[in-house]
Amino acid sequence: MPPVPPTGRPTSADVARRAGVSRTTVSYVLNGRTDQGISEETRRRVLSAVRDLGYAPNASARMLRAGRSNIVLMPMWQLPASPATDTFVEHLSQELEARDLCLLIHGDRTAAGDEGARAWAELRPAAVLANAQRCPASAVRLLRRAGVDAILLIGDVPDGRAPAVPEDRTAVARCAAEYLLSRGHDRLACLVPSGPLAELGQPRFAAVQTVAAAAGVPVERVDCELSTDSLAATAAAWSDPARRPSGVYAYNDEFALTLIQVLRDTGLRVPEDIAVVGSGNFPLGKVLRPRLTSTHVPAPAIARVVAASIRCLIDGQDIDHDEIAVAVRPHLVAGESA
Repeated sequence: MPPVPPTGRPTSADVARRAGVSRTTVSYVLNGRTDQGISEETRRRVLSAVRDLGYAPNASARMLRAGRSNIVLMPMWQLPASPATDTFVEHLSQELEARDLCLLIHGDRTAAGDEGARAWAELRPAAVLANAQRCPASAVRLLRRAGVDAILLIGDVPDGRAPAVPEDRTAVARCAAEYLLSRGHDRLACLVPSGPLAELGQPRFAAVQTVAAAAGVPVERVDCELSTDSLAATAAAWSDPARRPSGVYAYNDEFALTLIQVLRDTGLRVPEDIAVVGSGNFPLGKVLRPRLTSTHVPAPAIARVVAASIRCLIDGQDIDHDEIAVAVRPHLVAGESA
């Protein structure tokens, strides 16, 4: 067996020599080709040689041969990451890999507009997945001039500048409010985070207000931070039954779990004294007691339709809007906290 090359980066030719096969066979194995009659033993030898040599295929060379890359570029989220967004990225990466595509996250949170499009286009992606607000019509035109024909936007795109997956960031709040009302709660409160999360917290509060107003139910706004100290004064005020809401929408599961702890410290019971609903369906909510009631849009379903839509756009096909509409509907996970 030939020794590992002493210097230099290993090549596919090195892998072929070590495995005793042709470079074409190496290419077939590494690209997952199953239509070439390659035996399992040959496949095993090639993969063993790849591991032994520490070989990594040259993505740039592959792109030149194929005429395009397999990269799907997604700008990093502008809001702080959460377990829900992390889960979405994890599943999206897996779904894209199953479709012979590779997710690349562009690390500039501020990149947007024409300047952002130029930065994304420099990496020669096969597709760009971006928030609609960060990719206006001029940016879409710039990307297409740069050869990025597959552009999928997340959000409201009334001008039709590119295919889109609709994003209703307040749907989970409406779902929570509707659930609380259906359970007979006649006085609600809503936590509104301060800082960067206020950009999403305020619209969610407005959504809860709209749903509650239609039923003639008041909503108390509670501006707060993600800390027990920030919520302590509110919980103390709610010790008075005359001031106490019967149900709270807590913005997300992290805030909901923090609130439940503060209510307990104050001597209030959940859900007997106050019902609490979060959003995100975080795993921790199923572990702690009472189990958290939460609303969410399932990340695996969204990841699947996004990856399928991107594959369709790359292949010049239409995306399935009916499938997308089903995937983006919010779900309620009924626990014991409401």
